[in-house]
Amino acid sequence: MHHRTDIDGLRGLAVLAVFAGHLGIGAIPGGFVGVDVFFVISGFVIARVVARRHAEGKFSLIDFWERRTRRLVPAVLLVIAATTAMACLHMFPDELVRYAGSSLATLGFAANLWFWQTIDYFSAPPDMHPLLHAWSLGVEEQFYIVFPLLMLAAWRWMPKLVKPLLGLIALASFILGVWLAKDHVSAGFYLPLGRAWELLLGVLLAMGAIPTPTDRRIRSGMGVVGLALIVWAMATYQPHTPMPGLAAIAPCLGALMLLASGEDTPTGVLFSTPPLRFYGFISYSLYLWHWPLIAFQRMLFGEQVGMTGQVALFALAVLLATLSWKFVETPIRDRKDGLSTGRFYLAALVATLLVAAPSVVILTTNGLPARFSPKVHEIAQSAERTARRNEACLPSPDGPLTAWPAGCLDPVASRPNWLLMGDSHANHLWHGLSQAHPEANLMQATASACRMTRKPAPGATAQCRRLADALFEAVLINRPPERVYLAGFWRPGDEADVADTLAWFKTRGIPVTLIGPAPTYEQSVPRLLALAEHLGQPDLPARRRLRGADAMDPEMARVAREVGVPYLSVMAAVCPGGACRTVTPSGSPMQWDEGHFSRAGSAWVGLRLREQEASR
Repeated sequence: MHHRTDIDGLRGLAVLAVFAGHLGIGAIPGGFVGVDVFFVISGFVIARVVARRHAEGKFSLIDFWERRTRRLVPAVLLVIAATTAMACLHMFPDELVRYAGSSLATLGFAANLWFWQTIDYFSAPPDMHPLLHAWSLGVEEQFYIVFPLLMLAAWRWMPKLVKPLLGLIALASFILGVWLAKDHVSAGFYLPLGRAWELLLGVLLAMGAIPTPTDRRIRSGMGVVGLALIVWAMATYQPHTPMPGLAAIAPCLGALMLLASGEDTPTGVLFSTPPLRFYGFISYSLYLWHWPLIAFQRMLFGEQVGMTGQVALFALAVLLATLSWKFVETPIRDRKDGLSTGRFYLAALVATLLVAAPSVVILTTNGLPARFSPKVHEIAQSAERTARRNEACLPSPDGPLTAWPAGCLDPVASRPNWLLMGDSHANHLWHGLSQAHPEANLMQATASACRMTRKPAPGATAQCRRLADALFEAVLINRPPERVYLAGFWRPGDEADVADTLAWFKTRGIPVTLIGPAPTYEQSVPRLLALAEHLGQPDLPARRRLRGADAMDPEMARVAREVGVPYLSVMAAVCPGGACRTVTPSGSPMQWDEGHFSRAGSAWVGLRLREQEASR
C-alpha cells in the first residue's frame, strides 16, 4: 500500500497545534482541535489497512490487535513509568492517589472513562492531572477494539450494506455528540459514542463511501479550503468551545478535505515537506510526552515561565519524543524484537504489570504519605469546602435543568429576602454573607461556570442559558427580592453585560450590589501553603498568585459607579495594599482551591464585606 507522505505532515500540524494550545500561545487558543484532526486521520489510515487486508483475504483480529499494541503500548509504558516517578517526587498524597487511578485507567485503555467519572475537563486544574491528555488514547483504543469486530460482522452478514451501515452509525454518533455537547458537555467530550463519527469520517473516505474527485484542480481547491478550516478553528475556538458538537465540523471536515486532496496538490506538497513530516513521525511520542512535561513544569515552577521557559520545554519534549520514536516506537512496531505473537503479548503483559505496580503501591499506601512531615500533611488537608444553601444550590453547567432546584429560592415571610446570584465565585460568598447578615434570608441562584447576567457568557451551556432565563424571566419578575448581590469570576469583556444587568435591576427598582472578583492562584492555596512549608519558602503562595483580579477589580468598580449601584471589593478586603491574605486569623487557609473561599475564609470575608457596606 502506497505511503502517503502528506499524512505524515498533517499529523505534524495536528500535534504542533495541540502543543501550542496547551502551552497557552495566544494566537492558537483552539489548538486542541488537533486531536479531532488526529481522529479523522486515524480512521482513514486504519480503514485502509483493514479493507486492503480483507480484500487480500489476510485480515486477522489477532494480527490487527498485535499491530495496534506494538504501535501504541510501548511508548505509553515508557511515558507512564517516567511520569509516575515524577509524580512520586512532587505530588502530595491525595494528588498521588488520583494520579495512580488515572495511570491504571490509562494502562487499561479506559483513561477517557476514568476522567469522565472523576473530573470536569473544563473546570478542573488540568496541570494537577499529568495524564489528562490520555483521554484521547482511550477513545482511539476503544475504537480499535470495536471497529474490526464491526467490520467482520458487517462483511459476513450484510456485505452489500457495509458503507450505508457505517454512514448511519456516523450520523447517529454525530447527532449524539451534538446533543451531549449541549446538555452533557463532559460526557460528550470524553465518551467514544459521541466521538466515533470523527473517526468514521476517515473510514468512510478510505472505503470510498465519500467520493474523491479525480480533477486535480478540484482537489487542490479542496485542500486549500480544508487547511483554511483547520487554521480558522485553531485561531478562533476558545477553551470553553463545546466539543465535539457542531464546532467539531470545521476541523474534521478540513482534515477530510486534506486527506481527499492527495499528495499531488499544493497542500499535499506542503505537508510532504521534511520539517512537517518529521513532526509527523514523532507525533505520537510528542503527544504522549508534552502534557506531563507541561503539567510538572507548572506544578513546580508556575505558569509564568516566559518565552524562554516555553522554548526550553518544547525542545525537551521534542528530544524525548525523538528518542522514544527512534529507540522504542520504531523497533517494536517494525518487529525488530524478533518476538512471536504469543511471546510479544506475554512481554507486553509483564511490562504493563511492572509499570502498573507503583500505582498499586500508591493506592494501597494511600499516597505514600511518609514523604512529607505531619505539619505539611496538616496544612495540605486543613481547608473545608465552601458551604452553600443546600447541596443542590450549585448545579453544574451540564444537565437538563429548566428551573432552579427546590429550596434555593424559597422566601421566608418573617425576614427580608435577599438573593445572591452568579457562578461558583458567587456561591463561595453565600456562607460568609449569610453569617454576616443573620437578619436576612439569603437565597441563592448560583451555578458552576455560569455567569448570571442577562446575556449569557460566550460558550455558556444550554443549562446555563435555561437557568438564566428562568431567573430573569420568571423568578425576578414574579418574586422580586428585596436586595440582590451579583458576584462572579469576572473576566475582561464582561463589563458591558454586567452593566446591562445592573441597569435592568435598577430600572425595576430592585436594589442591587455588585461584588468584585477574588484573588486566584496557579494551584490550590492549601497545596501552596503546604509546599511553602515543605520547601521553606514562605513567599511561594504570593509568587504563584495570578494577577487577573488586580485588573478586574477597578474595572468592576468603574462599572458599578457608572451605573450608580454599590460595589463591594473582595480584593480590598483580602489583599489590602496588594498583599493577599492566604490564611484566616484562626490559621485556616483562606481558600480551599485555586480561588474559592473555604468555609472559614468565606465567614471572614463576609464580615469584611459587611463592614464595607456599613461604611457607605
